[in-house]
Amino acid sequence: MIIDTNKLPTFEFDLSCYLTAYKIKDDMRKMGVQSYVYAFYYYEKTMKFGVQYDSNTKTFGERIYRQAFHIPGWPTVPSKKTAGNDMLDIIKHFPEINKNDVKIQIWDMTDYPRENINDYKFEINQVERQFIKEHIVKHGFKPIGNIKDEGHMDKKTRVQDITFDRFFG
Repeated sequence: MIIDTNKLPTFEFDLSCYLTAYKIKDDMRKMGVQSYVYAFYYYEKTMKFGVQYDSNTKTFGERIYRQAFHIPGWPTVPSKKTAGNDMLDIIKHFPEINKNDVKIQIWDMTDYPRENINDYKFEINQVERQFIKEHIVKHGFKPIGNIKDEGHMDKKTRVQDITFDRFFG
């Protein structure tokens, strides 16, 4: 299933405009973005694609905040034990990186109509996978931060609610 990502609301966070990483969470809360696909870009290079699909209203922007906080250039430094430290492995590949050279793109899927209410994550994971595959086609490799082989996602299927209801409803 291909999702037209041009129809998704998008937002960009230029980290050079942020004095603290925590402000990202505030902005996500103000925009009401809970479920999303995101990408970290260092200049024009894609560092990673990721997802957050937690509908807990206390976690707006939690994943991107935690990962962004590990990028050098903030006035305070997070503990290496804090969540989001997977970004430490990514930034090793960008020795000159500074948060002022990083942007985060958000594709908001909070209100995206789900075809199956029992698999809320499906469409969000499909968009992430779609972006990774497009990156591979364009550059010949996955983004440095997408180390897992997610090829099994290409074979994942599920019954849409409308089809299930037609047969069993």
